[in-house]
Amino acid sequence: MLRHIIILFAVISAIIPAQAKTLTGSQVLDEAAKRFKTTRSITATYDISDSQQSSSGTIVIAGEKFHLSSPDLMAWYDGTIQWTFMPSSNEVNIVEPTPEELAQVNPFVIISSFRKAYNAKALKAPSGKYNVELTPVNVRGAYVKKATVTFNASTFMPERIELTTDTGTNMSIRIKTLKTGTNYPASTFVFNNKQYPSAEIIDLR
Repeated sequence: MLRHIIILFAVISAIIPAQAKTLTGSQVLDEAAKRFKTTRSITATYDISDSQQSSSGTIVIAGEKFHLSSPDLMAWYDGTIQWTFMPSSNEVNIVEPTPEELAQVNPFVIISSFRKAYNAKALKAPSGKYNVELTPVNVRGAYVKKATVTFNASTFMPERIELTTDTGTNMSIRIKTLKTGTNYPASTFVFNNKQYPSAEIIDLR
């Protein structure tokens, strides 16, 4: 009988899904950051809104690199240099961004940089989700004052980000679709002057 009970517990343990596990906020972020780092790429479509406006866009992330496309702005980051194109002014700003500057364009960066810049706390979440609250280690100068990230408990991929900026603005980002594994060429993450020949280039490096 004891042997049968042991076998039964072993079978149950093997089929319990990942979302049944109790993890700390740091453990959830560690696993999410690891998957961000090891997957070839992440492509997501999203809706972003605050109290005054809303927009939609697409972001491609490959390691530290990313390319963001929306009606309001387009951004490319090759791991060192960031190009930001504003259609309204037809200007391209070039910078070597700090982590805070990256977060202003790409909120997903908080997932990969939380160990150095943020404290993580697990919050109560519905079944199949993890909610993690992030607050900056160094409050002074931080663009993101607080963020709550909802993760899928099976994939550890983000589904929603709620954040408060240094100006007190509350923003909500909802991930509509997400896929992984596409092999993007390096040019995906570099601004191509030929595509925007009339744009004014402002080099702030």
